[in-house]
Amino acid sequence: MFDWIKRINLIWAFAILLIVHGIFYYSMGTPNWLLVALSAALVETGILAALKAFLPGTQKSKR
Repeated sequence: MFDWIKRINLIWAFAILLIVHGIFYYSMGTPNWLLVALSAALVETGILAALKAFLPGTQKSKR
């Protein structure tokens, strides 16, 4: 179920989330839409990074 999280590139995820949140908050008329979009993208990318780090099978083997 979470296999796609193991393969995700966090930089691309951040960029896509920033664009989507930017469009969303700009269209809602939020005064500080860029700061809010940046904050939301950072939080969600952090959650993805934590999930990626702690999901089973994501640790690199030491061979």
